[in-house]
Amino acid sequence: MGPWEGCLNLNFDQEELAPGFQVVCTRDQLSVLWSGDPQQNETARATAYTLARALVHADAFVSYPSGIVLDVEPVTWLEVREHVPKGVVSGYMHRTLANAPLDPNHPDKARLRSAAALVRQVRPFPALQLALGDFYTARREFGPYSPFYTFRVLEDVGFHFGVTNQDKPDWNTMNSKLGTTEAKWKPLTSAGTAARHLSVQKLSTLHAINVQELFDLARESVELALKTL
Repeated sequence: MGPWEGCLNLNFDQEELAPGFQVVCTRDQLSVLWSGDPQQNETARATAYTLARALVHADAFVSYPSGIVLDVEPVTWLEVREHVPKGVVSGYMHRTLANAPLDPNHPDKARLRSAAALVRQVRPFPALQLALGDFYTARREFGPYSPFYTFRVLEDVGFHFGVTNQDKPDWNTMNSKLGTTEAKWKPLTSAGTAARHLSVQKLSTLHAINVQELFDLARESVELALKTL
């Protein structure tokens, strides 16, 4: 996981992200542990990477607004054949641990555990998984398309509540379930439209937008949806 400076205090042991998949983290080293049918190795590897990405997506949501946005990249895959099932030890040794030992009570550890719990919570709901992914992308995007991704978060939440016959989110049902109105989300929908159909004139409009308000609204839409689960 990276960036390095955002991972200094991260650590936990065997947190389940999905049935059969557990994650172990020490500083910037993230391992996804799986045991199962060797014939399913390729599928398991894809699932492991998807879950690792889901964890950093959820962390970007949990750590908003001040937490650093993490990223994850697969670097290895270990396959063991023809053996009696045994426990697996995932370890990490780095000279920084001598000078900056891990704190078992550090807030960053609690934050990542909260992110893991969020991954488990939204796993049955693909649209909410997409909402977390788009919120993550919005936080990483520095430019005019950041407002578009904040709107995409709201759009994902809308799709969670249904699809109209025009393949649009069911906004009416969403607002009914969330106890909100169309007017509440107007800053997001306006910014999303301007960013999607970008022009010089609309770029000037986007520069004048309160981006913090867009992020706050996008996050609130997910929070409200989670309360309905």
